Amino acid sequence: MRTPTATRLGLRTLALAYLTALLLVPIALILWRTFGDGLGAFLASVRTPAAIAALNLSLLIVAIAVPLNVVFGVVTALALARGRFRGRGVVQAVVDLPFAVSPIVVGVSLILLWGAGGWFGGLEGHGVKVIFGLPGMVIATIFVTLPFVVREVEPVLHEIGTEQEQAATTLGASAWQTFWRVTLPAIRWGLTYGMVLTVARALGEFGAVIMVSSGFPGVSQTLTLLVHSRYIDDHNTYGAYAAATLLMGLAVVVLLFMTLLDRKRSTR
Repeated sequence: MRTPTATRLGLRTLALAYLTALLLVPIALILWRTFGDGLGAFLASVRTPAAIAALNLSLLIVAIAVPLNVVFGVVTALALARGRFRGRGVVQAVVDLPFAVSPIVVGVSLILLWGAGGWFGGLEGHGVKVIFGLPGMVIATIFVTLPFVVREVEPVLHEIGTEQEQAATTLGASAWQTFWRVTLPAIRWGLTYGMVLTVARALGEFGAVIMVSSGFPGVSQTLTLLVHSRYIDDHNTYGAYAAATLLMGLAVVVLLFMTLLDRKRSTR
């Protein structure tokens, strides 16, 4: 049964109005506040030492967390898709845990583990500082971005099956050759899509990172923490808008890349 034209137009209008009120209006307001004084004021705000250090730290965390999650995600996806072992359901639940647990809880848990009085707090006595430093921020980011590669690669592995891998093994290929020449080309679009999602999530993480960061400008302050610090602590509203616009620009680049990958994946 076809939906009447008036109903379809009404649903579309309602959806567009909802998206406009929820997304477009706040984004437009931020952009208007940011560029109301001209492009020069925006560039001056994002070229401060604190902003440059925050951008560099955010990119550094992404550069560390994403490759680690790619390696772990592919190995885990292979184990879940190809293996049959006791506790497989527990592993599935652990992979999805970051979707269910609040990032604040993740930060508190890391403090209890790696803080001065935590289980591994004795490492600080040997010069290894995890909490309120870069290692703690990286660990928090890795945890919250853990599921994306696994959840993008595992369905692809189920879809392609094991016939080609078995054929390669029969022809004398080693496990590494089979993975590199057969499995990896087959999962490349899912893997790349998971990487893009991981980058986007890592750039925008706030709750877990703020719990394990000292928040000092130029030391352990990411772009999201810079926005919070400028708006709440320094009462620098324009600086917060400028930093948020810079972060939003990075997110738009990631979104465009993700859309391009999605189109290529659908055509193939």
